Amino acid sequence: MSWLQPTDYERNLVADLHRRWPEVVPLARLLSLATRIEPLLLRNARLHFLPGNATEIESLLWFSPLIGARSSDEVIIHAGAARLLADELRGEGDRFAQAIDFTRRHCRHWSPEERLEQDLRLDVLLDKQDAVRQGLQDLLKRLHDEADEAQRIRLARWSRRCLTTLSEPQNALAEAQWLGQFATCSLGASSVLAPGSAPQALPAWLAEKLPQPFRPARLAVELRYDAVSRQAVLHFIAATDSDPAIDLPTPLPANLHVQGDGSSGAWHIVGLDGRIPLPAATDRVVLTTINGRRYELRAELPAGPMRQDSAALPPLTLSHLPEDEEEARAIADWLGRSGIAVQIMPEPPLEARTDATVEPSDDSRRLLRLWTPAAHRRWAERRVDEPSPGPRTLLLRVGETIAPPAGYGAEKLLDLPVDWRRREPLAASVCKQLHEWLSTENASATTPDTEPEAEAEAEAEAEAEAEADQDTAEESSEWAQLLAELDDPETPPPRRLAIGDRLAEIGDPRPGVGVREHVLPDVAPDDSAGKPILSEVEALLAELEQPETMPPRRLAIGDRLNEIGDPRPGAGLDESGLPEIEWVDIPGGEFIYQENERRRLETFRMARYPITNLQYQSFINAGGYDQVRQRVSQKSSTLGPAGDWWQDFKRPQPEASRWPQPNRPRTNVNWYEAVAFCRWLSAQLGQEVRLPTEEEWERAARGVEGREYPWGRVYESGRANINETFSENGQWYLKQTTVVGAYPHGASSEGVLDLSGNVWEWCLNKYDYPEQIQADTSGQSRVLRGGSWSNAAGGARGSRRDWYLPDGRSGKYGFRVVSSAPIA
Repeated sequence: MSWLQPTDYERNLVADLHRRWPEVVPLARLLSLATRIEPLLLRNARLHFLPGNATEIESLLWFSPLIGARSSDEVIIHAGAARLLADELRGEGDRFAQAIDFTRRHCRHWSPEERLEQDLRLDVLLDKQDAVRQGLQDLLKRLHDEADEAQRIRLARWSRRCLTTLSEPQNALAEAQWLGQFATCSLGASSVLAPGSAPQALPAWLAEKLPQPFRPARLAVELRYDAVSRQAVLHFIAATDSDPAIDLPTPLPANLHVQGDGSSGAWHIVGLDGRIPLPAATDRVVLTTINGRRYELRAELPAGPMRQDSAALPPLTLSHLPEDEEEARAIADWLGRSGIAVQIMPEPPLEARTDATVEPSDDSRRLLRLWTPAAHRRWAERRVDEPSPGPRTLLLRVGETIAPPAGYGAEKLLDLPVDWRRREPLAASVCKQLHEWLSTENASATTPDTEPEAEAEAEAEAEAEAEADQDTAEESSEWAQLLAELDDPETPPPRRLAIGDRLAEIGDPRPGVGVREHVLPDVAPDDSAGKPILSEVEALLAELEQPETMPPRRLAIGDRLNEIGDPRPGAGLDESGLPEIEWVDIPGGEFIYQENERRRLETFRMARYPITNLQYQSFINAGGYDQVRQRVSQKSSTLGPAGDWWQDFKRPQPEASRWPQPNRPRTNVNWYEAVAFCRWLSAQLGQEVRLPTEEEWERAARGVEGREYPWGRVYESGRANINETFSENGQWYLKQTTVVGAYPHGASSEGVLDLSGNVWEWCLNKYDYPEQIQADTSGQSRVLRGGSWSNAAGGARGSRRDWYLPDGRSGKYGFRVVSSAPIA
């Protein structure tokens, strides 16, 4: 058992620290043992271990790229980077032991759970298996003794984070597996369970503590042979009433253990239209759900061998530069497993290269040349004459490099992605093209002369296949370039957003991220089984509920919901075409306002979401900007100016919202327009609807205890649509609004969404005279609250006040509504 393996990005972070700030490295090593670093811990570590160093190194570490999460109270080092630094510290003998003792003493004031996590981390580093087991048993005991289900869910969430930070997938401790299973059954799948762990049911004393399943899913599965990848594949599809299906205890995506013939099996995350490749000769598969239910599938193997007989294909020579020998051997092994016999041939230096030296001597052989960053550099340095394309030569581009000159030494270019070992759909596509190319060449060399009609038919078929191959190659090349950009840590979030949209257009090949591209027909639940069928809409909404879903994906989900119909109450219109407001009760009583000032409010109701484009458009379509006097309901006579939504206001012309998707928040409305909308909606509903006061808005956003953000006291990356990069609070900056409610895990204590980020929200109050909330034409600035998509975390705090002139519009300004009246 050991800490999570570092990623390449984290290795680069540590290497960069050694290169650019070597004076910070000793302090970073000492603090790498702590799960979180408080200012006092940082200061005392420098004074105790590095007394001769200046205080500047504290600031350098606090704001260094090593930090994965940061607030005013603490910072957290990237887990993989911490492991690398701790391994360096381990070699320092006595200082390593002193740092462990120092870290334990400085976390005594933490909560019991935080101390347990810290102790587990140190015990793992010291390889104290008995102590690690005891710590996990302590947590299991807490789960068993906890009577409150909400507290058990909180402990499950904490144990998931703890296990992810502390252990590698191959951890074999039974207690760790039980905790992982308990967390997954309680919270749903967010990561693959330990591949080496055997599927088993939870002990009865722990299983009885599981919460009631939330919207369990049901999937049908097919075991079939995929001719493209030339292997057996599991394909998961929506189940119908008549289909045999797998009953899963959690929503999709869900964990499922897959075990084929002759293998120990592994855990996978499965969803609609997902595929899992299997060994070629698999005809029996055992599937086990996270709660221990087992299913068995059998399939008939296709007639003939599963892979094309390598003897039927001409031999292939793989040529490479000396720098690329390791990559060439890996590719040769992979092709060999796919039925293509490969002989590796090192290439001579470019300046000594001729067509004769590049082509294999055997006429029956075909040449596959590697085009890599090393090959490109050597060509660019020497600029020799380009070899002419050989009739039996392909070029295989591997890695991040520009394409060679047109026709450079080959008749065709194929692409492998940077991490082709993990991207099986793309690798399978290249393998398929190689099979077809070798088969075509072999057939042309051995087939006797044919009749003219047959020749013409063969030529037409070959031409069609060539066009298809070219399309596949171009698509594969674009995939490889886009995915390589995503893998680059320096690719900025706006470019990542564009890449995601492009992948959605051409088809995202990555396992585990696809969704079905059509709406499944609505099917009533099977009352006998009690298991509803999961539609695409349900799958998308379930994905939004997962805290681990990345902001760019949340953006894409919102736009997809807009395309197929967003069913969420409060984001659209009701049956009569009026804005459907989902009201949330905000209980009255005392609360903390601004700087620890205690105030009191009566109970009121606030809209769960800001007003959307679709809802505001209903006001425009109803003649809201017309100058004629509007008809209103008789019961609305006490709700304000009867039918004149613009009384005492200057009536503007409506301006288009900056992002017009119907389920995104309405922007480019000034304070007067927001008030006019409220007057109109009050008249239609027959009850008071208005903008919130500052007190009401802050009470909803900060709760009764005065939190800085709707979810807690510190900003947490990925909980709101803001510019996290501005103050280095995270990596996300989408540069646009998202669908309302895209961040459910950023909700307030009462469940109001988008109170932090997305759009600033107009309030009734004047900024300089907060006690004045009446509408007038004085032109004095009005209050805005909540921050927007373009603001840093500081602007999205619940206590932050901002202002703008009441006739000002912006793509960052929107509004939501409240009501003090009973809801009809």
